Amino acid sequence: MSKKTTMSDIAKELGISTVTVSKALSGQKGVSEEMRQKIFDLARDMGYQKSFSNQANESYKIGVLIGGRYIGNIDSFYGHMYQIFSAKAAKMGSYTMLEILSDADEKNLVFPKIIGDGTVDAVVIMGTLSEEYLTMLDEQLEIPTFYMDFTDRDHKKDSVISGNYYGAYILTNYLFDKGHKDIGFVGTVLSTPSITDRYLGYVRAMMEHGMEINKDWILNDRGINNDKVDFEKNTSFPKGKLPTAFVCNCDLSANMFIQYLKVKGYRVPEDISLVGYDDFLFADGASLGITTYKVDMDEMVSRTLKRIKHALRGEKYRSGLSIVEGYLVERESVKDLNKR
Repeated sequence: MSKKTTMSDIAKELGISTVTVSKALSGQKGVSEEMRQKIFDLARDMGYQKSFSNQANESYKIGVLIGGRYIGNIDSFYGHMYQIFSAKAAKMGSYTMLEILSDADEKNLVFPKIIGDGTVDAVVIMGTLSEEYLTMLDEQLEIPTFYMDFTDRDHKKDSVISGNYYGAYILTNYLFDKGHKDIGFVGTVLSTPSITDRYLGYVRAMMEHGMEINKDWILNDRGINNDKVDFEKNTSFPKGKLPTAFVCNCDLSANMFIQYLKVKGYRVPEDISLVGYDDFLFADGASLGITTYKVDMDEMVSRTLKRIKHALRGEKYRSGLSIVEGYLVERESVKDLNKR
């Protein structure tokens, strides 16, 4: 049986990228009409089939890239997301290869090994990387690239994110419903797009309740360059009046903040209430259950894999940003001030 013609074969013949072939065959923008016609003509001459009557037998190799700062151990948020991604990819007949990008490699713009060997059909980046690194990948990558859990205005990629803005908005309003008015925020604003969106959701809820933002109650949990969470290193603890509650940008920060407050002599929720984000439990986390906003990882993974299939098949689909909503999960970390 003769080998089935792929978009990669067409790209090699014309000396262009697979991404260009995919855009042309799926009717997307970014390809000149002259080049689009050349691609269509060659695809026809080479017997390229777009009907895919045997799609169930398709197999893709997907490279997954995660910054090392996000992977303390396998019980990390992105470690768990990758496990779901790998399992779902396997069910559709594809397989994944994971590369953990060290801080040094990211800083020195070292090209990923899983991409450099030319064996993957698409790349998924879980969690934001530095602007310089994303730019380097843009300039050198010739295969479809997808972002998970972040988006970037300078890099026009298909992105699937959770409902960060409305999630934090819902969490903050929940605290108001429990009688809290003095509410702070834990997270280094602008260090990641997700934290920034969650901060803005918090700000909207505060404004709607007529409350001013107290800058002393906006606590950094990491460096502006998005290094690891470290309260001792990054946090300036308020010297005056404290809020009765905090919105934490993620469950990891919430868990670590509980321990930080304990050292300062405060108990959660007796003295200070808090909420998290993600609904992801860490093996080394605090024993107290965190009220949080659940991220629907399954749906995020499913949407990303669906887009990968469309792109690699050369099918037309709705690209851009996709937002996956979650829901509030109540646990023990919030004191109801209405019951005083």
